[in-house]
Amino acid sequence: MSWKNGFFIVLEGVDGAGSTTHSRLLAGWLRRMGHEVVLTKEPQSHGRIGRLIREYLQITESPPIVDALLFAADRVEHLENVIKPELARGRIVVSDRYLESSIAYQGAEGVDVEWIQTINREALPPDLTIVLKVDPAKSLSRKSFVKREKFETEIFLRKVAEILLSRASARNYPVVSTDTSIEESQRKIRAIVSKCLKL
Repeated sequence: MSWKNGFFIVLEGVDGAGSTTHSRLLAGWLRRMGHEVVLTKEPQSHGRIGRLIREYLQITESPPIVDALLFAADRVEHLENVIKPELARGRIVVSDRYLESSIAYQGAEGVDVEWIQTINREALPPDLTIVLKVDPAKSLSRKSFVKREKFETEIFLRKVAEILLSRASARNYPVVSTDTSIEESQRKIRAIVSKCLKL
């Protein structure tokens, strides 16, 4: 099966950076522009592995290597069941998080980045990755917590943000600040996507 007909967009960022909100807004805008769009996310909400990850995120002492393996397994399922088939149909796939989140989060936990890339070597490279930048103190203040997940601390998220921004610089990923209003940040995201899709 070929998956070269569609276009694969990923939004990455620390918790509270707005990747979920901006993925939804971007998908809606692209649909209004006449495109067939599939909005998805990682970890998956309905997959068995995704549900298991959600359980593990409530266990603060879960081993980082287990986290990395679970996210990699969920990604394979996501690719085979959603991303590749939809791209093969010529659709635009917009994903809230993908491989760079694994590298940043598990890298911040101390897992070797090369090993993370090795277990994710089947991951399809996105056509466009946009990194959302926000101060972790501000991002956490946006979230309402019943119980914090293991990654939701300011010190940890600063490590994650550092890795994400370093990789964005090295790989020429566009970076959009979400410290501003949702409308302003979304305008910048749409401008980047418009240029890539030649809209």
